[in-house]
Amino acid sequence: MSLLSDFALTVRHAELPALAFGIGIALLLGGAALWGAFTFLKRKRIIEDTPTALVRSAPQGYVELQGQAELMDGDPVFAPLSLRHCAWYRYKVEKREKRATSSDRNDSTWRTIEQGVSDNLFYLVDTTGRCAVDPDGAAVTAAHRNVWYGQSRIPGRYHDDDGRWWARALGQLGQPYRYTEQRIEPGDAIYALGHFTTHGGGATRFDKDGAVGDRLREWKRDQAFMLDNFDANGDGQIDMQEWEAARARAEAEVVAEQRQDAGPPPVDLLARGHDRRQPFVIAAGTEEEIVRRCRLAASGLLVVAVPLMVGALWAIALRLAA
Repeated sequence: MSLLSDFALTVRHAELPALAFGIGIALLLGGAALWGAFTFLKRKRIIEDTPTALVRSAPQGYVELQGQAELMDGDPVFAPLSLRHCAWYRYKVEKREKRATSSDRNDSTWRTIEQGVSDNLFYLVDTTGRCAVDPDGAAVTAAHRNVWYGQSRIPGRYHDDDGRWWARALGQLGQPYRYTEQRIEPGDAIYALGHFTTHGGGATRFDKDGAVGDRLREWKRDQAFMLDNFDANGDGQIDMQEWEAARARAEAEVVAEQRQDAGPPPVDLLARGHDRRQPFVIAAGTEEEIVRRCRLAASGLLVVAVPLMVGALWAIALRLAA
């Protein structure tokens, strides 16, 4: 109770400009944390309510997929800092800078001097097929995150030993640069929620029976053509056996034409949709792990948001009642 009493006493006797500034900061931070909490809760609900589809049978539109990351053909992708082979990366280079404080004591802070994120497409592969993933605009949670330190803007390659707590603690002593890198590597289990579309090839279904029927109707309008090509016994009529021969030839022709015109095989693509209310998520792990992370993030943000919002509103009520 003494803590609450001290808070109330401080609020009642604080200078109005300083109090207004503090309340504004608390409301701003509390509102941002509250918005983040509801964002994670909404994402959790959508993930739980969206059934998992298989690549081969996925419908066009908003879908949920699970599989493994796989590299696309072409030039290999390397993470800029560690130079490790990967399907996706995000990196940041920071420099330690000293700043003077009011207590005449030099303090230091990290300033970002370089950062970037991969825009390379990669495959999500499940037991039925593979789907290209365009990560542009996605909320990505990578499986691998490394932090290490060095003497120059261009880092040395990250080593696994650097990931141990004691190596990180000792490694930053006297080092003016910090490097942070996140990666999705080939073979990592990934979960994706986004807009699924199929382009080219089998994206349009070939109606063979309809095409054969159209070809036969076209031939029947030209009796001279039919008799010249299919009247095997020369009796001036097309009997059942000769009609079946015509049907077989029509089918062979339309199938050959379709194969010639089909072009490249169809390509499945998962990307951000036009509806920005639908989250586009790419995350390492299974659906259960993603849901658990969303729940923990929402809970943590609520723990921050509620005291800030309640404290700010209480401070306003105390000052108005004074």
